[in-house]
Amino acid sequence: MNERKKIIGMSGVTSGGIAISSTPLFAQSLGKEGAEPGKKYKMGIVGCGNRSKTIIGALNSVPEIEIAALCDIVEHKMGQRAELIKDGPKPQFYNDMKEMLKRDDLDAIAVITPNYTHKELVIAALEAGKHVFCEKPMALTVADCNEMIGAVQRSHKSLQIGTQRRHSNGYKLLVETIRTKIEGKILHSDLFDYRGDWRVPAPDEYPKGVGYWRLDQSKSGGVAYEMGAHIIDVNNWVFDSEPISVSSIQGINDPTLRKRDSMDHAGILVRYANNALMNYGGNVYNYGASAEDTFFGVNGSVQMGKGVITVNYGYPNGFKDPAELPKPETIPLPGGGDGVVEELKHFALVLAGKAKAYPDGYIARQSIQILEGSVRSAKERREIDVDELG
Repeated sequence: MNERKKIIGMSGVTSGGIAISSTPLFAQSLGKEGAEPGKKYKMGIVGCGNRSKTIIGALNSVPEIEIAALCDIVEHKMGQRAELIKDGPKPQFYNDMKEMLKRDDLDAIAVITPNYTHKELVIAALEAGKHVFCEKPMALTVADCNEMIGAVQRSHKSLQIGTQRRHSNGYKLLVETIRTKIEGKILHSDLFDYRGDWRVPAPDEYPKGVGYWRLDQSKSGGVAYEMGAHIIDVNNWVFDSEPISVSSIQGINDPTLRKRDSMDHAGILVRYANNALMNYGGNVYNYGASAEDTFFGVNGSVQMGKGVITVNYGYPNGFKDPAELPKPETIPLPGGGDGVVEELKHFALVLAGKAKAYPDGYIARQSIQILEGSVRSAKERREIDVDELG
C-alpha cells in the first residue's frame, strides 16, 4: 500500500464515470434526496490533524450537527479530538474510511485531510450517499475538481468547500462596501499573504516514515495553495468574473527554512474575463510585516487591514472632481470570528434541505484554475490560459 493510501486509510476507492455540466455558479442543488428537515444530523470527520481542532471547536456551536464518527490512521489523535467534543455521545473511531462509510446513519462527511487526498475521499463519500464538507483547497488540479463535480451530479448530494471567508462578517462587509461605495468597475487588486514557516508537527502526529506533507510540492501545492486559496477566493467573489489567464513566478528562496520542495514564495498575476487584473504575493518567511489588501475602482479604492476597511474617492488626473466628492471613510470591521462557525451553520442548513452548498464546487474550481495555472506558469515560464487546464 503506497503512502497516499496509508494516509487516507483507503485502498479501493474509484471515481467511476465523469459528467461535467455547464450549470452556472450557485446552481448546485440537493436534488430529490435532500436531507430530512428537523432532525439532528450525524457527521463523520476524516482527518484528525491540527485543522480538525478548529472544525470540532466550531461544530460545538452548531447543535444541529452531531460528530458521530472520527477517522484517522493515528489512533491516539482520534482520542484527543474526541475530548474536544462538548456534547453528545462519544464518536466511534475508524482507521479505514471505507468502514465508516458503511454506516447508514451518517448524513455527512467532513474531509479535513492533506490537500492531495481531497478528490479521492470526497468522491468516495458522495458515492456512499453522504453530503460532504471539504476543507480548502478543493483539490490540486482542475481535472480533480471536475471529477468531484461529476460525483456531485451523479449522487445528488451536496459538496461545500471550506473557504470560510465567504461566511465571515468582515469579508461580507468588504464585498458590500465595494459593491455599494465605489461606483463603476473594479479594475485591479493587490492582495498579500505573509506569514512564518509552517508549524512543526508534533512528534506523535504522523506514522513512522510518513513525512510532513506541507513540505512536499506535489502534496500541498506550495504557498499559493496553502495561503492564497482564501484571499484569491475573495477576489473571485469581488470581481464576479471568470479568470482567463495566469502568470506567475514561484520558487524556494529562503535557505534558513526547513528542507522542502514546496514553493516558499509566489507572485501571481491573473487576468479576468471582464479585463480586471489581480496581483497576489505570498511567502512563508515573514517576521511581523503586514500589508493591506486593496481593490482599485474607476472612481475610488477600498482597502482592508488593521481592523478597518478604508474607502477613498477620486477621479483620474485631468478630470474635474464633482463638487461634492465624498470624504474618505474608515469602517470598523465587525466581530464574529473568521467565518468557520457560520460556514458550518450554513452546512447544517444544506443538510436540512434549506440551502444550497456555498461555496460549491463550481465556485471553488475558479480558485484552483488560478492556483494550478500559477504553478504551471512558474514551472513553464509562460502565461497559462485557463482553458488549457480543462
